[in-house]
Amino acid sequence: MIHIIFDMDGVLLDSEPMHQQVIYEVFLHKNIPLDRAYIQTLTGMSAFPMWQKIKHDAQRVEAVEELVQFHKDYFFQKLPELHVAPVPHVKEVLALFKSEGKHLSLASSSGRKLIEIFTEQVGIKHYFEVIMSGDDVKYSKPNPEIFLKVAEWYALPPAQFTVIEDSTNGVKAAKSAGMHCIGFQNPLSGGQNLQEADRIIHSMNELLTR
Repeated sequence: MIHIIFDMDGVLLDSEPMHQQVIYEVFLHKNIPLDRAYIQTLTGMSAFPMWQKIKHDAQRVEAVEELVQFHKDYFFQKLPELHVAPVPHVKEVLALFKSEGKHLSLASSSGRKLIEIFTEQVGIKHYFEVIMSGDDVKYSKPNPEIFLKVAEWYALPPAQFTVIEDSTNGVKAAKSAGMHCIGFQNPLSGGQNLQEADRIIHSMNELLTR
């Protein structure tokens, strides 16, 4: 396990409840009759494909671009009051892996600006050699594109990478990429099915005692 790719929301940061709450509030503003259980199925998706799905499922007439922009504007309006905490023990894991000479990267469906803000806010940005965002890919998880782009950046075969993911979509993407996958069963990420992962952990502390 030399090259390790971390997802951000739900793996590095306990931010999934915050994202889900913002989406729920957008639904209320837009009178979209979908519930919180539905929102959990969107975990791991980037903005455009997520709103394509919502538009289809809720039979909305607005353009996807309009829905994406409304969500983005609402989120950044609320940003000053949004603060996220690192997942317990994840800073220790990052420090340990770095001290062991492992190559760490971040691949998140979130936009690059948001990744920059939150990784700097919790003081972990410097651990990562490469950061891939939802802005860098055409297809969202469960499509493997974002993980394959990390492998391309290193010019290495996908089989040399281990991905740490907390979502059903993320695990599917990692396995479709041909990578080893550790599923992190974060209770704050909702009822995510991680059964396709090669290993499932329930605390980042398990990576310190391997």
